[in-house]
Amino acid sequence: MAMYMLMAKYSPTAMKGILKTGSDREAAARAAVEAAGGKLHGFYGMLGQEYGLAMIVEAPGHAEYIGALVPAISSGTFESWRSIPLYSWADMTKALTIAKKVRAVYKPPG
Repeated sequence: MAMYMLMAKYSPTAMKGILKTGSDREAAARAAVEAAGGKLHGFYGMLGQEYGLAMIVEAPGHAEYIGALVPAISSGTFESWRSIPLYSWADMTKALTIAKKVRAVYKPPG
């Protein structure tokens, strides 16, 4: 399964709703991710940053990850957001093996 980090900034309207109701946004995020077939590994606040929220999500693929996020994004929950695909050292090891094969056939321009 693929790993992703979502960094997001809640919209002013969403923050007002959270403050008013005390809504458990980690539980809401977990339910959304699990409904898409993924797993929420972490849900963190970030002080003094452009984005105030960071989530670490494991999903079967891009479609499931995007499907988990679209309802929140389209509802205006986030004023802005950034999504970052993550990779492990095992992924890097595999990529280096592939890169060696590709290097044998790649010809730079010129």
